[in-house]
Amino acid sequence: MMIELNEFNADYLLEMSKHLKLSNLQRVFSYHHSTTTTADLVEHQGLDPWVQWVGIHCGAPTSVHGIRRLGNTRVQTLPQIWHVIAAHGYTWGTWGLMNAPFGNPRGCCFFMPDPWSFDEVAWPTNLNHLLALPRYVAKNYLELDLKRAFTAALRTALFFAPPGYWPVLRQFGKQCLHAAVGTGINLHTLTTLLDYLGVLCFAHMRSKQRPNLSIIFLNHFAHLQHQFWHVGGALHPEMKLGLVLSDAMLGLLLANKGNNEAVLLMNGLKQRNVAGQGNFVYRQRNPQGAIEAMGIRRGRVEQCMTHDANILFNDSKDADKAYDILDQCRLSDGHKVFYVERQAPLRVFYQLLVEHRVAPGISIAAGNCSQPFDAIFQLVCERTGAHVPEGDIYANGIDLPATIQNHKVFGFVSDYFTNSCTDTTISANNRSR
Repeated sequence: MMIELNEFNADYLLEMSKHLKLSNLQRVFSYHHSTTTTADLVEHQGLDPWVQWVGIHCGAPTSVHGIRRLGNTRVQTLPQIWHVIAAHGYTWGTWGLMNAPFGNPRGCCFFMPDPWSFDEVAWPTNLNHLLALPRYVAKNYLELDLKRAFTAALRTALFFAPPGYWPVLRQFGKQCLHAAVGTGINLHTLTTLLDYLGVLCFAHMRSKQRPNLSIIFLNHFAHLQHQFWHVGGALHPEMKLGLVLSDAMLGLLLANKGNNEAVLLMNGLKQRNVAGQGNFVYRQRNPQGAIEAMGIRRGRVEQCMTHDANILFNDSKDADKAYDILDQCRLSDGHKVFYVERQAPLRVFYQLLVEHRVAPGISIAAGNCSQPFDAIFQLVCERTGAHVPEGDIYANGIDLPATIQNHKVFGFVSDYFTNSCTDTTISANNRSR
């Protein structure tokens, strides 16, 4: 079982686990520790989770796999670790893995894509009901259409209609009540609770299917470190909730593991604290409305994580025009607004370059259009966490070297299966037919 707790800073998490007496975290931190490294050094240009996890899953560095943007799943051609072990007759189940393609269904027990991989669908198909709401919110959380959000929520209710999922729903409901009392219900609380719900469903499906390889991706703590990681003083309520629920999630996962099943806890890369250093994060209030306000027509936006997106067109001339408009955008204070990349004839990627505090009254000029910056973009936060090339793995039941390149984790996991054909924990009875 691979637990991908995205971007956690191990020193901080260990310190807080002792401070708050979080026993499950302390248990995992007693496992064998390895340090991971990557050749990618520039944040937003490779030193990003949607790049590093691709390398871990396919066994190739970024210079080989070439994936640099979130949502680029259909262009991935290398076999993923779950495909490799399936070729040896083993079964697999994955939940929420960042930028991960489904690919060959051989050996699949379940597959839940991350909300930003819009080209992927879940399997079994009923999981798409559970995916609908987080996928809609991921794209539009600053300006929700209540009708569309309600429709997606109804699909979630449909997923939990079968009685077999009612215990999961009850346990989730109890945690929602505790969270509402502690922090109130807001976007950050819901992000953490969504991961908790994912763990409950993942454990439920593992109990029924018992895949030989199972992987779950959890993103809540990365968000919390980016926004609420302050040194000194009282813990922010959102961070405290995230810590407590991280421990609860690990408890659920460890209780669900099989006898002698190997466990890996990884972060892919970690964050360092940059609180107070003036790194500001903005996001489009309405992703579709934002490009239209800048004079771009006939394009469909697929929002990425925070301040970047893909625009899909039906005509390459429209894509050409959009590229030119975005590339020429400037703020009235002189700053270039976007990094722009042509990914395909009908696909334009753009990323907001603005990281300073934009003063009131500053406008954004795009072609013949000029709009107040704060009418299109909203300040999300001043960042408290930034990516670094190093990461961590805590392993129990599988041998790893003290230092390992991210993409080489693939080989050790693959070897674990191919060298364990006679092991009772990975027996012929548990392998796919």
